[in-house]
Amino acid sequence: MGVHRLFFLLFFVILSSCSQREKENTPPNNLELVTFTRLLDYDLGNLENEIKNLGDILQGYFEKKDSILAVADRGRYKFQGGIANAIPNEDPNLSTIYISSKAQNMDEVMDLLYLTNPIDHHFKELFEKYEVLSQVYFNSKLQINRLYPPYDANTMLEPDLHIPSFNFYYEADLDYNPEKKTVWVKDIYIDPVGKGWVASLIHPVYVEEDLKMVLGFDITVNDLIEFYLNNTSRNLVIIDGAGTVVAGKSKGIEALSLPPLKNFTYNQTIKADNFRMEDFNLFRSKSKEVRKLASKVILSGEESFFLKDGQESVAISVVKMDRMDWFVLDIVFE
Repeated sequence: MGVHRLFFLLFFVILSSCSQREKENTPPNNLELVTFTRLLDYDLGNLENEIKNLGDILQGYFEKKDSILAVADRGRYKFQGGIANAIPNEDPNLSTIYISSKAQNMDEVMDLLYLTNPIDHHFKELFEKYEVLSQVYFNSKLQINRLYPPYDANTMLEPDLHIPSFNFYYEADLDYNPEKKTVWVKDIYIDPVGKGWVASLIHPVYVEEDLKMVLGFDITVNDLIEFYLNNTSRNLVIIDGAGTVVAGKSKGIEALSLPPLKNFTYNQTIKADNFRMEDFNLFRSKSKEVRKLASKVILSGEESFFLKDGQESVAISVVKMDRMDWFVLDIVFE
């Protein structure tokens, strides 16, 4: 993505494009906060366009299914116990493939894998184009996961996962997503293949009325901090629509009376959805004033206020993102 260059380039483009009236009426701190939020929305919008295009490519494979399968390289992947091309003996040009032991029709499974082999090139291309992307993948109700870049699937995944029971699949199905649109997974969660806390963009791929697969792009919380939050001197904290901290500067998080935000350390494989603990929710803060703040931000839509807790006083400005149910808080110490 060239995020660092894009961030600063767009920062100055947006600042220079603001009208003189807007500059005069908007405090400098708020203008920088608005600019940061616009830039993050802009980059997320690019990812939405990319995942839709990837879905169109996959739909095209199904339209040409017979001709693609007729020439498919059926020896491209070597499977051992339902897993192929896993670290440490991976081919860096191919995805890692995981087939759960719950898969029932192996003929269908293998046909889908042969049909979608050409997508590896596009997965790799997108991963290299956007530095904020930690992984690109699809999941199928046939109990298949195809993911780039390759990873140590033998160590990280249980052999009998029920793939449709994970939020990165079911939040795109008809029950959750009847409009069949591109959506951001509602909560951040612990990634089953070792990336820690992630935010996911997912896109359903239908052939007629049959949901063939759900595409996914993952952004890790660590990358949100590295590529966005660390590119500004502001003490920014991002929270979701439930009041849970997504990412943030340490000083800002501490001002909200929450514990330090650390990445998840793996000591076992993940068997089901695992969301961020209530310890990181503003409504659960030990500070009564912070709990009031959460209500004002999320329930009342207020955009600026002062928070005084003990001897410390901070001014907080808030901007809601357009593409996700996230709020960006700018915390200024008085």
